[in-house]
Amino acid sequence: MPRGRKRLSQEVHRANGSYRKNPNRENTSEPKLDGLTPEMPDWFGDDETQMWDQLTADLRSLGIMSSDLREILIAYCTSYAGWKLAREEVMKTGGLLTNEKGEPKRHPAAADMHKHRDTMNKLLPEFGLTPASRSRLVSMNVDKDENPFAGLLDKLQSRN
Repeated sequence: MPRGRKRLSQEVHRANGSYRKNPNRENTSEPKLDGLTPEMPDWFGDDETQMWDQLTADLRSLGIMSSDLREILIAYCTSYAGWKLAREEVMKTGGLLTNEKGEPKRHPAAADMHKHRDTMNKLLPEFGLTPASRSRLVSMNVDKDENPFAGLLDKLQSRN
């Protein structure tokens, strides 16, 4: 059963001008990004720590880092570590094993590897780290000097 369109953030709606015609549709009580990096769990291993550092750096550079991303960051990093562990196991022995009768069967770690990769792929759009999701993303780091339309908007607003 179709679920309809995926919801867009308030920032995207504001940037698209959705609220100019119907300003009462804007949710003024939506939580705002605080720009703070959440605290990394102390139980993380090396793989999770490495991925945490990479993700938080990417999110900071996009201007969408917020302390409320902690749980989804944990989910992504633990999936990454599980994927990497399963991948190493499959790489050691190959994707196929043989049973007692000598018949080939799929390596159990291969199924885990694909399960973790699917989880990671489902979480990437939540961070705006796929090309399609990035095209809908509005960064909070936009500087008027870098944005050529900001100057134009200022001029148009000053005329009114």
